[in-house]
This record gives sequence, C-alpha cells and structure tokens, in this order.
Amino acid sequence: MRNAGKQVERIMADLAGCGLNAVADLLRGQEPFTEGLHYPPDDAREAKTGARFYYHAHAGPLDEHGHFHLFAPISPSRREAKDCTKDLVQLVAISMDVWGMPQALFSINHWVSGGRWRDAGKTLDLLGRYRVEHAYPSWMVNRWITAMLRLFHPHIATLLAARDKAIGEAATGTSVAAVRADRRRPVVAIMPIDVGELLAELHQLELQAREYQETASSALER
Repeated sequence: MRNAGKQVERIMADLAGCGLNAVADLLRGQEPFTEGLHYPPDDAREAKTGARFYYHAHAGPLDEHGHFHLFAPISPSRREAKDCTKDLVQLVAISMDVWGMPQALFSINHWVSGGRWRDAGKTLDLLGRYRVEHAYPSWMVNRWITAMLRLFHPHIATLLAARDKAIGEAATGTSVAAVRADRRRPVVAIMPIDVGELLAELHQLELQAREYQETASSALER
C-alpha cells in the first residue's frame, strides 16, 4: 500500500504541476464533456491483461463530476477474445469530485454493467491482476488507476463484502438473482475515501516501523 501510495502521490503531483488532475488529463482534447458518453469512446483496454476502464457521468446518489468504471476478464485467456465484454467482471467504481479528486468507491448492481458476476473473494482475485500500462488514453491516468487499486485494496475488500451482504439481506423473501436485476437499486455499496488522509496514515506507520527497527537494532547491539 505504501509503495502504491507513493506512486499515486507522485502522479497526482506531476499532473498538478501541469495544472491538471486525472480527470482533466483523460478528457484533454475531448471537450465538451457530455453526460452519458464513455471516455475514451472505445474504453481503455489493456491487451496484455484484458483490463478495461472508462470514465463517464450521469445522475446518481453521489454529488460528483463523474466516475471511473473498472473491469477485468474472468480469466487471462479471455483477453484475446474478439468481443469479451460478456466475460468482463465489474471490479469497482471510483467517484471523482468537481476538482478531479477521488472522493468515494462504490459498487454497482449486476444489471447496470452486465457481464459476469463474481462474489467478493473472486472479484478480489481479479483485482490483484488488474494492470493498465499502455499509453492510451493517458499513460499517467492508466498508472494512477492501477496504483489506486493497490492503495485501496483493503477498502475495496470491505466494500465488496458489504455489497454481497446487502444483496443477501435484500434477497430475503425473493432471490439473489431478482435483487441483482432490480433496477431500483443501481448502486449497492458506497465508501467515502480521502487519498491525502490515507497517505498521511501510511507515512506515519512507516515512520513508526522505522523507529521500531532502529530501537530493536540498538537493543541487539547492546
């Protein structure tokens, strides 16, 4: 998490140095930004891993500029399929505020994205293989998204567990399939996040670990 945090911090600082953020960099040259459309238009697709993402905006439960949807194929062998959309699993979505900063993670219902559905544990396995490393549509944004998944991995695990629990509880008296198809329930679980706060916490833990190691080394020398 600390290594991923350093990468997230570095990329955001580099973008800010150019007067940009992850959203602004992704949307460069694609103005005007139109609600409902995918950015990039054909989605970002990593040939090696099959990982995908796109950014868009629409009315929903969050006060946001838009959000990233992240997907991965059910297995690496599916990445070469001519059209593997039906074999994609929705991993998580990252909500961005009007300043282009991540503000929440959320999980959507199955009917929203279609494709395959996997429980929290199997979705986390796919999350661990997620990589987008090519230059299109933005090398900086691609690396930032990949690092964000590493940085917030424990949080995403908690979110997905909450998603599965909420669906299970809502299925009382009906079926899980019916809940996943319920169009009154587009978003199942939401978790607010604060990148700066998490980076500060990880930095403090790193300092404490270093102090402990130095104290332990001194004790051994004595």
